[in-house]
Amino acid sequence: MATLSGTDCRRFLELEAERLAQTDDSDLGLEIPHIDGWTVQSVIGHTGWVYRYVDAALQATPDDPPSRSAVPEPPTSEGVVAWLAEGAEALMARFDQIDLDEIHPTFTGPQPGHWWLRRIAQESAMHRWDVQSARGKPDAIDPALAKDGIDEVLEVFTPARMQFPTLNGAGETVHLHATDIDDGEWVLTYQADSVAWEHNHTKADVAARGPVEDLLLLVWSRIPPSRLEIFGDSTLLDRWQEAATF
Repeated sequence: MATLSGTDCRRFLELEAERLAQTDDSDLGLEIPHIDGWTVQSVIGHTGWVYRYVDAALQATPDDPPSRSAVPEPPTSEGVVAWLAEGAEALMARFDQIDLDEIHPTFTGPQPGHWWLRRIAQESAMHRWDVQSARGKPDAIDPALAKDGIDEVLEVFTPARMQFPTLNGAGETVHLHATDIDDGEWVLTYQADSVAWEHNHTKADVAARGPVEDLLLLVWSRIPPSRLEIFGDSTLLDRWQEAATF
């Protein structure tokens, strides 16, 4: 369950989309340091495509999802930043027009519009961080958004996208402990075909401590475990990043 309100998600979506739209055309060829083969242009084009796909999903019924092939591909020229901004503007207008309780198709099955609003706010923040990383130190992800982002990874992406044979869970435990917010603790238990988790403070096989943004970047495989304070078996965090092909 999302820890952010719809109003908060809408605000974060607008903020992060605006930051993405400020990308300079001269940066488009820069490589993303932590995503092999991706450039700033790749990320901007991908995000603009996602905005259009979500817009189509919000106009669709659960039994008639939009075709991915029907969504236009991004331009390969310097116009890609403006193309992203157009998609973001249209999508935000869509969110403002619809009943967010209405059910629409998603990659996890039918969900209310709130699900997509949360998802696309998180998507925008992570890819904004990616783009800014290409030039150096990116702006921070808001701690409230980062906290909800960790919940979303565990609720949505882990069941749907985790490579469980690679994770090879057999009861190992991981404690994520945010040092800069209240109630920012997660305990994960690796299982053969799932990851059980709860908000809790308890001893685990490995603990990772640091700002909540860094914990989010860790579970999204954006930064290595060495960026955090680690106690215990750090190979469990390496296994997560190898298996979390999100």
